[in-house]
Amino acid sequence: MIKLLYVSLFLFSMAKSDELTALDIMKYVYQTEKPQTSIMEIKLEITREKRGKKKVKTREFIRYTKLYNSGKFTSKSLAKFQSPKIVKGTGLLSWVYRNGKSDQWFFLPKLKKAKRIQTKEKSKTFLNTDFIYEDLESMNYSSDSLVIIGTEYLDGNQCKVIMSWPKGESSYYSKKIWVNTQNWQIIKVEFYTSESTMEKTLYLTNFIEKDGYLTPGKMEMRKLNGNKTLMKIQSFKANIGLKDEMFSNSFLIKTK
Repeated sequence: MIKLLYVSLFLFSMAKSDELTALDIMKYVYQTEKPQTSIMEIKLEITREKRGKKKVKTREFIRYTKLYNSGKFTSKSLAKFQSPKIVKGTGLLSWVYRNGKSDQWFFLPKLKKAKRIQTKEKSKTFLNTDFIYEDLESMNYSSDSLVIIGTEYLDGNQCKVIMSWPKGESSYYSKKIWVNTQNWQIIKVEFYTSESTMEKTLYLTNFIEKDGYLTPGKMEMRKLNGNKTLMKIQSFKANIGLKDEMFSNSFLIKTK
């Protein structure tokens, strides 16, 4: 009886996803239950391949995030690097507005002030990783044109595959997104710089479930030349109450 119930729920989910538009699916993705505030301790592993040899650098940072249900913002986030010593104190502050626009500020301790990142600079690599500044902003489905191009199975998960074209300025021509229709989580994204040129692929795996929230435990950005950057979640704390003051330039430039 229980087995029959699970089969029925699975078939219902499949039928439901077949009736949805690309916009409906992305709404489900962004409407999945998320904590209003969160703190993540993240380890970065940056792999570089040259002449058949691999070199790996590690970085550790803490990311603070706050979501907003109303007002002009949808989210604010702050990343503060802890180690190694060469990057300690470095920070990135991001504000995402409800209209799809965003602002970012970058801080290096030696500069002693926050630098606002201009739109044309968002295509630059972030601290020599395979992520650019634009990648570190929260995605907003309302700022893209979307269309479903098919259904695929990825690692045993049924996924709807969606093409996304930015309506405004972007470093990318398009993105190809795989959405797991069982939990409405994005598990893979391909980034294109032209209609036929794929630059890199992001894989989201090892999902962590804590306090009723689901978040990817690993996010790996891979380039075609063998270079890659892996973000591993070391710890995840939800709804711990972060004040707005934390997401300000004055807090960004604090070194202690």
